[in-house]
Amino acid sequence: EPERRLWIILENMRQAVESNDRKIAALTVFAAAELAFFRPGGFVAFVLAVALPLGVFAFMPLSGKPNWLPFIGTLKETHTIDDCMIAAADIARYTHSELIHRYDKYLGGGITATPYHEDIVGQIVVSARIAVRKQKLFRLIGALVGLGQLGLFFHLI
Repeated sequence: EPERRLWIILENMRQAVESNDRKIAALTVFAAAELAFFRPGGFVAFVLAVALPLGVFAFMPLSGKPNWLPFIGTLKETHTIDDCMIAAADIARYTHSELIHRYDKYLGGGITATPYHEDIVGQIVVSARIAVRKQKLFRLIGALVGLGQLGLFFHLI
């Protein structure tokens, strides 16, 4: 019964998006609190101030990459047999039609039987791309906040 399995995979992708949202929110609030509480100047203020709009932007459910952040988009890599069909990072690299054929084999057939199943696969692809984009933005925001922490640490010494 591929439908039940597809719904489980889709729910996992949605949970990945929500998890990334929580992490991004925590970092964004932390950066805002540091700016408000410590009122740093110069480089530290700049780095933390850049993290804030990125944190707000990261909440947007865009599946594509923005032109002004080219490294956030998914990379077109060759697919291998080792791709994990339940991991967002691997799923996001597939197109809708490629993933339909891959899941048809992965789940033992029946995916291409109805457009309904193909629509579920489409939702899986979109959710996986959103999760991957949010994960990359989380890493970028984390690096900026970490850099701000180092600057703040050296400023307080």
